[in-house]
Amino acid sequence: MYKDNKSGKLGIIITIVILICLVIFTNLDNNIIDKIVNPFTKATMSIQCAYTSVVNKMTKDEAYFSSLESAKVQYEELKKENEKLKDENQKMIAIQAENKTLKEQLGVAENYLSYELVPGYVIQRDFSNYSKVIVINVGKKDGIENNMTVVTDKGLVGYVVSVEDNSSKVQTIVDTASAVSCLISNSEKSMVTRGVLDSNKKIKGTYIDNDVVINEGDTIYSSGIGGIYPKNICIGKIKEIVNTQNKTNRYVYVETAVDFDNLSDIVVLKKQK
Repeated sequence: MYKDNKSGKLGIIITIVILICLVIFTNLDNNIIDKIVNPFTKATMSIQCAYTSVVNKMTKDEAYFSSLESAKVQYEELKKENEKLKDENQKMIAIQAENKTLKEQLGVAENYLSYELVPGYVIQRDFSNYSKVIVINVGKKDGIENNMTVVTDKGLVGYVVSVEDNSSKVQTIVDTASAVSCLISNSEKSMVTRGVLDSNKKIKGTYIDNDVVINEGDTIYSSGIGGIYPKNICIGKIKEIVNTQNKTNRYVYVETAVDFDNLSDIVVLKKQK
């Protein structure tokens, strides 16, 4: 009985204390409450911010790796496309080169309709001060014979001086032993051109009649005299006129139409039977 009374009193006391605390807490100043609550609020917000930061970083990392993987795929696709374009470009270059060659041969064909054209290319070049000859890759098996004229789409190269089964030697017009009868574009008068010792780009024109008016830039053509070269093949242009005390000894230098230092493709003019 004594224990029950004691427990009842303790319960009353606890209830009274709780009521007193509630009254005190209710009447406390808001500033005091803020001071009590704020630390807990700040701690909670810090934890929330840290959590949010971690989540955002994980999201960004995931997006980054996803973007990186996408970039790798795009790189491989672009690489394949680039290889395809390079292959197409090489094919286009080959087609353009073929078209250029065909156009050049067509130009030659239009100029020499009465000849059979035998195309070839230079396989050897022997240029010194005293000899300027080339070897081409066509010969007896192709119907090539001595004294046949060799040209390019630009102009006169020379003529065949010896023939083998699969090759031929050509004396060029820049050889010092070569002599070509020529006509000046603004006159029907002729002159003779020969190679000079120190150049593969120019030839010397002599035996110019006194009454012939010549000017720098005049074009020189083959005259057809001599029985080797057909008429009207371009030889080059006058680049320099040298006058002497005796007008009959004047001479000119002609820049050849053919670039002999870079000569590659040629055509042999074969008379049709």
